[in-house]
Amino acid sequence: MKRETQDIARSIPLTDVDYVVTDEQRYRGIFENAIEGIFQTTPDGHYLSANPALARIYGYRTAEELRTHLRDISRQLYVRPERRAEFLEVMERNGSVSNFESQVYRKDHSVIWISENAVAVRDDLGRLLYYEGFVVDVTARHEAEAVLERTRDELQQSLIELRATQQQVVQQERLRALGGMVTGVAHDFNNTLSMILGYAELLQHECHKHPAGEKFMDYAQTIITASLDAAEIVKRLREFHRPAEPGETQTPLPLNAIIDQAVAFTRPRWSAEALARGMPIEVVTEFCTIPPVRGNAVELREMLTNLIFNAIDAMPQGGTITLRTRLLGQRVELTVSDTGVGMNEEVRRRCLEPFFSTKGEHGSGLGLSMVYGIVERHEGTVEIHSEPGEGTTFVFTFASDVSAVAIETPGLVQAGRPLRILVVDDQPVQCELASHALQRDWHTVDVASNGREALQLFEQREYDLVITDKVMPEMNGDQLAVAVKSREPETRVIMLTGFGGMPNAEDQSEFIDLVLAKPTSLAELRIAIAGVMR
Repeated sequence: MKRETQDIARSIPLTDVDYVVTDEQRYRGIFENAIEGIFQTTPDGHYLSANPALARIYGYRTAEELRTHLRDISRQLYVRPERRAEFLEVMERNGSVSNFESQVYRKDHSVIWISENAVAVRDDLGRLLYYEGFVVDVTARHEAEAVLERTRDELQQSLIELRATQQQVVQQERLRALGGMVTGVAHDFNNTLSMILGYAELLQHECHKHPAGEKFMDYAQTIITASLDAAEIVKRLREFHRPAEPGETQTPLPLNAIIDQAVAFTRPRWSAEALARGMPIEVVTEFCTIPPVRGNAVELREMLTNLIFNAIDAMPQGGTITLRTRLLGQRVELTVSDTGVGMNEEVRRRCLEPFFSTKGEHGSGLGLSMVYGIVERHEGTVEIHSEPGEGTTFVFTFASDVSAVAIETPGLVQAGRPLRILVVDDQPVQCELASHALQRDWHTVDVASNGREALQLFEQREYDLVITDKVMPEMNGDQLAVAVKSREPETRVIMLTGFGGMPNAEDQSEFIDLVLAKPTSLAELRIAIAGVMR
């Protein structure tokens, strides 16, 4: 039965059915179902018609609600009402607008971006009837562009910071390489200076016994002064970039007083000499009450001296150098300003590089590099502000120590009680010098040429103090210090080093009571012995 019904159905011919769709129905379907917002408005901003998509874009439930609510488009819809005026101006001029983007308010007062395309509809006489067009919500694109813009700005800022960091790293590496190159030379040179200084001091002492020794004492003093100056030159060369090392002594210091000392030290240059050349220079200090800063007084004075000399060179016609201090939170700010010729941007950026100088053959390019190294070791910061013809200002900040009391440099220490001392150095001349100097202070002295020989003597006798060189064959000073302290923890150990540095982690400083840089004068050795034997 089922199969028969199907066969009958197949035998019935299909007839054509005419589907009549009017233009109004066709356009109404497009109007109602379009995903873009479609509108017709009067020139003064009243909606004549709006499709459901436009209502959704503006946050309304129906097109009728939108038409009822929005009575004045320019004031109610546009975030910037002047955009509506611009829209009308373009329509008046061109008869249409394309991709006209604006920010508009939705019903809930949130803001979106829209893009409008519209034309002006006129009658046969050219009279304006209404505007019609469509609206697209382009908020997502604007948000993506904003994110892209922020990302680009962040990348640009990161690139600027990366370049600045790269320049700083390159500069630090240059300074570190220079310091490493000089270190080896400094070791050998300081050993030589130790002999010159030691024999000069012995000669000066012996001159007291000679009837006509006063003249020879002057000669000896000249040799001593020259030796100490040479040692300071070596120190400056190797300390372009030496970070503060563990165990390095940094004491609370009165920065204002150190500035006064630097001003006094440089007075002959900026006062008498400058005045004689017809270029009067005035140095002004403006101090605030500040807490002590932790650091090394000698290095800070050296830094200030270099800055003052630099300022003098930058004022060929004279001028004023001003040094100021003030407290900024937990840090102390120091500014050094001059009224000199100033620097262009390239010179300002490169002035801290080693060997960079604008003074030609008269400048070494080392002064400001040393300043930078000192600031780095004090964990400080430096900024340079300068314009050609407007002078230069260096701005430094250092960590303050509000809980500390600033201390001054200790005075001379007299020789203490007689001690039994073991002197260890692989250079016989150094042993002889130390032995003579210490015996003059009534100490009993034994000498050894290396660590193993010293350890044998130490196991046979009792010593109050061991003074050892750092670099020796067979057993170096570090290994000897460990052996001494493991046998007699109360025995004091002073290490002498020709490298001129402070002990680092590899120096095993817990076994060493004090490190002294060569060359060491008798006065410095006395102070060191008095310090460790307290």
